[in-house]
Amino acid sequence: MAEKMVRLLCILSALGFLIHHQAVVAEEDSALSLGRSIYEHGIGRDGREVNATLHGNLILKGTAMACINCHGENGRGGRESFIRAADIRWANLSKPYASRNMGGAELPYDQESFAKGVRAGISASGRKLDPAMPRFDLADDEILSLIEYLSRIDLTSHSDGSRFSILGLLPQPGSNVLADALASELKNCPAREDGAPIAAVNIVYFDSPSDAILKLEKQLAKNPNALVLAPFLVGWEGQYAEAVRRLNPQTVLPFSLLDAPVGSNWKFYFPGLQAQILALIKLIKQEGYSYLRIQYDSGNELSTQLNEFSRKIASLHQIKVLNGVSPTKKTQQERIRSAWLWLKPVVMEKIENVSELDELMLIPALYFPSRNLETGAQLLNRRIAYPYKPTDNSGIWRVPASIWGKAACEFLLRVGEKSINPQDLPEVLRLEEGFFLYKQPTLDLSSEQVFVYKSLTPDVQ
Repeated sequence: MAEKMVRLLCILSALGFLIHHQAVVAEEDSALSLGRSIYEHGIGRDGREVNATLHGNLILKGTAMACINCHGENGRGGRESFIRAADIRWANLSKPYASRNMGGAELPYDQESFAKGVRAGISASGRKLDPAMPRFDLADDEILSLIEYLSRIDLTSHSDGSRFSILGLLPQPGSNVLADALASELKNCPAREDGAPIAAVNIVYFDSPSDAILKLEKQLAKNPNALVLAPFLVGWEGQYAEAVRRLNPQTVLPFSLLDAPVGSNWKFYFPGLQAQILALIKLIKQEGYSYLRIQYDSGNELSTQLNEFSRKIASLHQIKVLNGVSPTKKTQQERIRSAWLWLKPVVMEKIENVSELDELMLIPALYFPSRNLETGAQLLNRRIAYPYKPTDNSGIWRVPASIWGKAACEFLLRVGEKSINPQDLPEVLRLEEGFFLYKQPTLDLSSEQVFVYKSLTPDVQ
């Protein structure tokens, strides 16, 4: 009897959970449906025609003032007569913007400020919205429903399903300075002078690589057409590559130390460490070097992996790898035919043999701290490989997050301007004169995109 009672209680508990779950789902669907009705038809709760006031005195009702008329089917906005309607997708409205010109920073919208904007025409920053923007008489639940719809409009629009949402995949704020800087760049893309819309990014924060993959799976379950922009993959490129082989999203501008694995769906990636090493070995081959020594950390997995890769590439280019000892040098000409590849951090204080400074040093930028640029290291005969153009046209040195951010913002402008689908990505992403990225380069082509900074000792110049 007791056993039957326990089973009955379990069944009732399960039924209760299912009923509650169905009620929650029904409530969410109801809110989404109401939000869509307001957005597309100007029809509020219980079939009520929403009233709106335009220019302070013109009263409009129903479909005459529906949001879709100006902001479009997907909420991205565009030009309507002589007015450019804003991108009102919630991911765009709720993100902060940096200060521009003489004005202050534009504050992001929350539920309260959005309601004030819709009803009274006052922005989140307290400024008056354009009088061409109607003022609506929406109730609180209608406001919430509209926000719900604007949060999911990319997934619910009556399009052909080709449009996609854009996800950012970054560590939790405060856990990585570089990732925080990249997040700031993604959230604050500068507007173009012609007013072209910028596509919104939904940033997904993660605690660990496994957490990132789990959250990505959930996002892709909602929208299989999602694109992942600038995911922060430093140190877990392999795990991500394995996961996306199953999930198959497009990955654009991955923030990664390594090059894209063969067969991956990665687009517009900066040259990784393998491409940088290949570029350096090509360079010494062209300059007539015959020998290569490799400095690496046998206790570091990445350094060891790169050592094996470097040896294979050197062999392919007929460069002999020496095991730790410089070849006997009888003349200055023979001496400068030897190069020294660093696959671990360069620490000037720990270089024991001063004569080794005369050898050509090949260094991926990752292993050459920027502070060395202002020390006695200036006297080294070296080549430093960068995955991007390290200085702007004025000669100012740039940091990685600003480079990735510039590229991501350019990509978002292209997407927002054209509402392109995944098959319409450009073949080349141009960032500035002489600086561009191919859509999906081979390792050899990627090595041609490497920027090599050259510095010579006075006696060699």
